[in-house]
Amino acid sequence: MQPKTKGIAVAATGTTAGLVGLLVMALPADADQEPELPEVSATELVEQALSAEAPAFEGTVAMNNELGLPALPGLGLANAESARIFHGDDGARISVQRGSTEFTAVAGPDGAWTYDSASNTATRYPGIDPTRDMPKHGGVSDPARAASEIIDLLSDSSVITIDGTARVADRDVYELVLTPKPSERTLLREVTVAIDAATKLPLRFEVMPNGSPEPVVSVGFTEFDVGAQPDELFEFTPPRDAEVTTADPDKARKAGKALPMHTDPAQALDYVGVTGSGWDTVLTGTLPGDALDGAAERLGEMSGHDGRAENAPGDLLHRFGERFTDGEISGFVFTTRAGTGVLTDDGRFAVGAVPRQVLIEALEQQ
Repeated sequence: MQPKTKGIAVAATGTTAGLVGLLVMALPADADQEPELPEVSATELVEQALSAEAPAFEGTVAMNNELGLPALPGLGLANAESARIFHGDDGARISVQRGSTEFTAVAGPDGAWTYDSASNTATRYPGIDPTRDMPKHGGVSDPARAASEIIDLLSDSSVITIDGTARVADRDVYELVLTPKPSERTLLREVTVAIDAATKLPLRFEVMPNGSPEPVVSVGFTEFDVGAQPDELFEFTPPRDAEVTTADPDKARKAGKALPMHTDPAQALDYVGVTGSGWDTVLTGTLPGDALDGAAERLGEMSGHDGRAENAPGDLLHRFGERFTDGEISGFVFTTRAGTGVLTDDGRFAVGAVPRQVLIEALEQQ
């Protein structure tokens, strides 16, 4: 349930190739009195969380995005409102709500599927589990795995402490806090993770930016019930009128590792690099030539206008970014409460939860 790969960097730093992205949630702990739990060291709690095996369960996840970004297509959980998760011995099912539409990923003994009700499209993934191998697909990931991946990524570059206990989803939890070491140049102040006392699964995480007492993004369970799940939940049959495609296994798996929050592995970038580590991780790459054209068109569709007439690619950059020149590199910089993105005039990008200068240094290393 908890892959310990470093390729989840973008989920932990709060940025994606779309210049944004971080799994989200935020539910204040219940106002009940803090539960009394056995003492445990921060090191022991981290080890327990990373090695915890998820039991069969069902849960409801709530998400809160305070990045200050518009609701754009292609931003995974940045646009999501809630999700339902079912986990069994032989499968998993996650349904992400986005307004009146739903994105569903199902993995079971008979294979793996995703279905997007907005486009009425279904995709089959032979030999791939989209809830495990592709946590980025449509933002499909549960708080337990996302938080575990963040802990794994940030442990070496963090000071880790336990800040008491709390109640989350009507369960007793330890509050684990990861704070960047002084050598880190991140824009984030800390990440807090609520670890379930019984299962040791992370039930909630919050990402805190510098200069603000409020989480910038967070994700967590509002309901979490352990118990066997019906087998039929892990079976999927596409609607009769749905457009059905089969993903290339190698390309989809590669995209899943490279772009944890990208919404479509079949269209993922071919070349993505990672510079730095921990809190200072930077994702770099080159956008496809028509990427901005597609974004402009989708924005136009959302507003009921001709996307190319109302949101030409150049207008899109000026609308959401700021022009800059730094030495031999020029382009646009995009800033959120959790991080920074740069898109150069020659089509390269760099994103991370770091100041612009760190992104420029990463681009200079390409």
